[in-house]
Amino acid sequence: MKKYVIAALLVLAMCMTALAGCMRFLEKDVQVTLDSDGENWGCYTVNSFNNAIVPRPDVPEKFAGMTFIGWTAQENWEELEPNQIKVSANKEFIRYDDVKDYVKSGSITLYAAYVKVDLVIAWYDRHTSGTDSGLNEENMGAFKDNMYTYLASEGYTPENMYIDIRSYSGTVGASCEKIINDADVDIMVGWGNNLNSTGGIACVEKQGGIAIGSVSRYAASLNEKELTKLVFTWIKDTYTVNDVNA
Repeated sequence: MKKYVIAALLVLAMCMTALAGCMRFLEKDVQVTLDSDGENWGCYTVNSFNNAIVPRPDVPEKFAGMTFIGWTAQENWEELEPNQIKVSANKEFIRYDDVKDYVKSGSITLYAAYVKVDLVIAWYDRHTSGTDSGLNEENMGAFKDNMYTYLASEGYTPENMYIDIRSYSGTVGASCEKIINDADVDIMVGWGNNLNSTGGIACVEKQGGIAIGSVSRYAASLNEKELTKLVFTWIKDTYTVNDVNA
């Protein structure tokens, strides 16, 4: 019996050693340098278990009138169409997943990308017992297809435009704070009637009973841009129902 216990302990020790080796492999550090139009915005270390909180760069004079859309490993991003630029999932947060496919020698430079943004639509990705937006990737994908068809009927070429349909999660206050910080959202869908009171969002117009997903919620326009007004009117005409879930 004692021999079996010793053998089991040896096997356990070997497994623990192998596991430790795997963990060390997964923790392989990547040195990330941030570059905005030739200006260094800092160096950070990321790995599978550690991400980096990074600054949002000021828009250089060269790109005046454009919007910072994120960090990219594509040094030639200025030569690409906006929709071809692959940027980080978050503007102020670099994950290992953002860089792992581009790293060759343990270090990488990411470049701040700036483009003329045509339209940004924020949708509420929240599903709790008290607050269910009814929205998900699937029904927002269908929404995008419908919107592109509509824009094409109005003479636009949406496939050549930079239209960002972006999810936000968390409480009303937390999600709206992110939207305020991003400062580029034109239309919001999926929140309740407390966008301004709880979220602090300055709405130009707000409409209840919008059922893009499984629940009717509110939509809000945040500015008077021509495209914002056009799409917001289409949303109201297409997705308004009588039932309103505040």
